[in-house]
Amino acid sequence: MTRATLAATGRTDKQHVDDRVLLEAKRLLQHTGLTTTEVTVRLGFTDASDFTKFFRLRTGMTPGTFREGPGSRGC
Repeated sequence: MTRATLAATGRTDKQHVDDRVLLEAKRLLQHTGLTTTEVTVRLGFTDASDFTKFFRLRTGMTPGTFREGPGSRGC
């Protein structure tokens, strides 16, 4: 399956899963009142610092900065 996904999309299974986790993280941060710790647990991370590292690597900002709003994202 990994080879088929890579051949069809140019992305690995893990990249697709990470994309979906990131999308859900953004949704939870923007549209719920959950704390970053609650988002961390809901997404299956065992440590908030692991979630922050995951989020920062993919967005260039921390979850808290993302949550602050469009001005913080340069929009």
